[in-house]
Amino acid sequence: MDHTRRNQKFLKPKKSYFYFNLLLIFSFLALFYLACTPSKPKTEPDREKDPQYHYEKALVAMRYELPDMAINFLQQALSLDPDFYPAYNLLGVIYHKKREYKAAAEALTRAIELKSDSGEAHHNLGVVYQDMGLTEKAEQEYRRAIELGYNRSLFLLARLLLDQKKYEEAIAFGLKAAQIEPKNPAVFNLLGVACNEKRDYKSALAYFQRAMNLAPEDPIIWINLAIAHLNNGEKERAKELLEKALTKLQDQALIEKVRSWLEQIKLQPDDKNL
Repeated sequence: MDHTRRNQKFLKPKKSYFYFNLLLIFSFLALFYLACTPSKPKTEPDREKDPQYHYEKALVAMRYELPDMAINFLQQALSLDPDFYPAYNLLGVIYHKKREYKAAAEALTRAIELKSDSGEAHHNLGVVYQDMGLTEKAEQEYRRAIELGYNRSLFLLARLLLDQKKYEEAIAFGLKAAQIEPKNPAVFNLLGVACNEKRDYKSALAYFQRAMNLAPEDPIIWINLAIAHLNNGEKERAKELLEKALTKLQDQALIEKVRSWLEQIKLQPDDKNL
């Protein structure tokens, strides 16, 4: 019953979206222009010719969840300097956010052409390729980002390798990710999944326990820990965790799976009766 991998959960922060009427947007821009005035102010024509100035306006627009406005500012920056790396990198991030993956890949490819040693750009392109279903290309970009010292790629590469059933490598990169993010439950959950798939149930139990210590209210981790206990022959503990998970789950398909596993536990004979 090695069902753990199907139920893994990887945490992704979600941002709230803010909506502003035109009056507020214009007020925000007016205030931003004032805030950008240096101690020795440039004239308006000088400032408008600076690509960095338009790039910084794009960053502020993104803080207010205004991606189309940010794209417009970045296009102005690139009209002034077609080789302005930061604009291409940020364009890639914005297009990815808008799920315009082809445009994102093109922008990030150009960013890497301009700055091949940018671990951040390689990482971002890896994310885009992964969402496009281009697994091999995504893996190459993550590996290159890691070579360049960009540690955020460690976890994503480990997860990609896990999906490809390359368990040893997934564990190796997962352990490196754990050193960088020792309080991230998703990292230890991934390590538990990989060990469970390798039938190293004791190690899986240890990693899932660490994940649960960091996220004690996450029912997905309870389920993963339960399956590891079940695989290790500890049916009562598995039953307890699965029943606990049922009180928190909302997804009906997953609820049915948990009920199925509980029914299987009831039907299994106790070892002492064998």
